[in-house]
Amino acid sequence: MVNRRTFVGAVCTTAVLAGCLGDDTDDGDDGETDDETGADSEDETDLEERIDEYDPVDRTGESSVHIQVAPDGEPRFDPDPVMVDSMAEIRWTGDADYEIYPIDIPDGCQWSGVEGGADHEWEFPFEGAYELGCRLPDGTEFTGMMFVV
Repeated sequence: MVNRRTFVGAVCTTAVLAGCLGDDTDDGDDGETDDETGADSEDETDLEERIDEYDPVDRTGESSVHIQVAPDGEPRFDPDPVMVDSMAEIRWTGDADYEIYPIDIPDGCQWSGVEGGADHEWEFPFEGAYELGCRLPDGTEFTGMMFVV
């Protein structure tokens, strides 16, 4: 006797296996790429183009990267733009309280920024381009770019 739980389990298992096995009818000669592979390649190309466009300070290979917020009272990040490895510890420091917030970040990233303080640390697991905003106590705002590779 098949109950509802057994039936739903069988349907889910079938769906998962069908997704893993793919379509055996594709002979691969039509020149089209798999949607998922094509999207990844496209994302990598876009990231490479943006990195070339911004020419960031390369801090890859460093497990901890320090970024100053408004050094010498100037509304900017130092270094900016910057390129870091995935999961490197990014540490922002400043002389006054500030707010850092995401403007444009990769899908899946759950970082929501920091609302105040003079120090903040985060590890970014998702590769991509991160446009960050910063608001100083006097209301001055500026943006910066970080590339996680």
